[in-house]
Amino acid sequence: MNRILAINSSISGAGSVSRTLVEDTVQRLLVANPDAMVTRRDLGDDPIPHLVQGTVAGVRAVATTEDELGAKALSDELIAELQAATILVVGAPMYNFSISSTLRTWFDHVLRPRVTFAYSEAGPEGLLTGIRAIVIQSRGGLYSEGPSKVLDFQEPYLKQLLGFVGITDVAFIHAEKIGFGPEAREAAIAHAQMQIESVVERIAAGNSAVPAEAEQAGLEIDYDGILTANLMRVFNERDPARRLEAIRELYADDAVFYETNRSVEGHEPIARVVTELIHALPTDVRFSTIRPGLGHHDLGRLQWSAGPPGGPAVVAGTDVARIQKGRIQTIHVFLDRAQG
Repeated sequence: MNRILAINSSISGAGSVSRTLVEDTVQRLLVANPDAMVTRRDLGDDPIPHLVQGTVAGVRAVATTEDELGAKALSDELIAELQAATILVVGAPMYNFSISSTLRTWFDHVLRPRVTFAYSEAGPEGLLTGIRAIVIQSRGGLYSEGPSKVLDFQEPYLKQLLGFVGITDVAFIHAEKIGFGPEAREAAIAHAQMQIESVVERIAAGNSAVPAEAEQAGLEIDYDGILTANLMRVFNERDPARRLEAIRELYADDAVFYETNRSVEGHEPIARVVTELIHALPTDVRFSTIRPGLGHHDLGRLQWSAGPPGGPAVVAGTDVARIQKGRIQTIHVFLDRAQG
């Protein structure tokens, strides 16, 4: 029998997006497995006390005082709920680019040495295995891609905390841009519900909560970083040797470069084509991005322009690239306009 532990950590009450999506997830799991048992823990309505000097030994050492014994009893209770679960559902709204202090306090009580993790000669070892997790992340802005991705201290932190105790089968659900107005909020909820449906279907089929390897790899690609590096290190590089070195690093060995009337394959042919393109432009022309690169499912795009420093663009275009295993597999260069 599946046992579901549902944790909410929002302080926004009934209007919370993460709270709504956690309940949606639980109900979908119950439809798939009506006999599942559900334990709910609401850290927003019933917060866990922060560990302080008078209580920390109850979790991190040997409890002796009444306060320490109380902290140990609470830690035992929270860990027992987690140990009993086969599916963990966590509502984790983003607060100040990370998680709520109430959720952090829950982790402070369940990350307990010799109980949920242990140290060995090989390093730390998580002791909670066999738990699949679904983490609902609600965010006012867009942090899964684009320029604000570097400010996402929420998902990497949660992945580390869960993995530290052995919970590595984790699907992260994003409800983003909910602060952009009512329509954006509804669209974010609808998109998250589609993600939840897909995850629940995988779990109901007995599979991992995480998407298939190829799909997951596509979700983690740094489209902006790779495509911007191509623009700066390949097209803005005037030294042919350094340009070829960058191409070998950024492009797959059998990468194909497409222009309107031709295509070439391999590092050296690509380097020759890029050299020809650069030599066709005035010597003071430099390439720059118009906006950050975007992408999904291995396919990314970057809009760019080129012109003299401080002057008007003489040409602009869009690079569309298929990126696999962190390197460009194919790239199509589209010219948008040319100015005399």
